Amino acid sequence: MSPHRDAKHHISIDEIDAQHANLFRRAGELIDGIRSGAQGLGRHIDFLHEHAVGHFGAEEEWMREAKYPGYVRHQAEHDRFVEDLVALSVEYQRHGAAAFQALHAERWLTQWLDQHVGGTDA
Repeated sequence: MSPHRDAKHHISIDEIDAQHANLFRRAGELIDGIRSGAQGLGRHIDFLHEHAVGHFGAEEEWMREAKYPGYVRHQAEHDRFVEDLVALSVEYQRHGAAAFQALHAERWLTQWLDQHVGGTDA
């Protein structure tokens, strides 16, 4: 199951909601590429990484300006996502798009996006 964005992922900040939609799209493209054994998955991982880092920076700036009390914990979740994405990239470079990796990536991305965007961000 690819990450699916629904109403619980809408946080009513237009800029952040648009970035979340793009994050879900990029994650879905990565998972679809892994499932199909597509060449160039490194490009999808790089795009997802670039978007996530940019989005997290914007979101963290918004939280600092709003003096959000859970900022440190929220930032740590972002940092962990980037670390896990880098580890996934290394795994892909070592082993290619094996079935285990596809299941691992899909489960990780789907759970993280659902829990973070639908829970922490909301």
